[in-house]
Amino acid sequence: MNFYQLAIRIVRHIFFLFNGPTQVQGLENLPKEEPYIIAATHRSLYDPFYLAIVWAPEEISFMAKNSLFKWKWLGYLLTKAHVFPVNREKPSPKTLKFAVKQLEQGFHLGIFPSGTRHSTEIKSGTAFIQRLSKKAIVPVAIQPPLTKWQFLKRQPAKIAIGPAINYDPQATYDKAKLEQIDQSIANAFDELDQKIDPQFHYDPK
Repeated sequence: MNFYQLAIRIVRHIFFLFNGPTQVQGLENLPKEEPYIIAATHRSLYDPFYLAIVWAPEEISFMAKNSLFKWKWLGYLLTKAHVFPVNREKPSPKTLKFAVKQLEQGFHLGIFPSGTRHSTEIKSGTAFIQRLSKKAIVPVAIQPPLTKWQFLKRQPAKIAIGPAINYDPQATYDKAKLEQIDQSIANAFDELDQKIDPQFHYDPK
């Protein structure tokens, strides 16, 4: 058992104890054969943990803001858990290539296309990584408990997984195509939110 697997076992027990079971729908939409890009909404600090728990025993390599790695001890633990840093405003070519390498090594790639909990705008990195990796993008909407009190009161997280946005080998992945993919992700988030709970509202500000 590696560090990631041990950590997820511990986190799963803690989350179940304090927050109860996560409600998941759409598992039938997951590609069956190869690693893919998980593009998820980002509304709480708990989101990466929910994804890791739902996908276990399959492992996810997550992108995370580079400021988390300024503490050496935290950076070490994150690296052991397959988390790697990214400049959210301007991802470097090296970071994007590293993301593709994670997929090639058999990990799913976890990305929050908004880049932060304080925005819902889709940034362009996810589509560009699909262009480089030729992997499917799986959109995921998470309606989590938004405060620590909601978490402790066992307000369950609700997750919906949408149909994959597949790589098209016949397409030219130019600027227009990348923008089209970004819009497809945004549309999928809206549709999945409606499917989970049409009354759910998230204000990033």
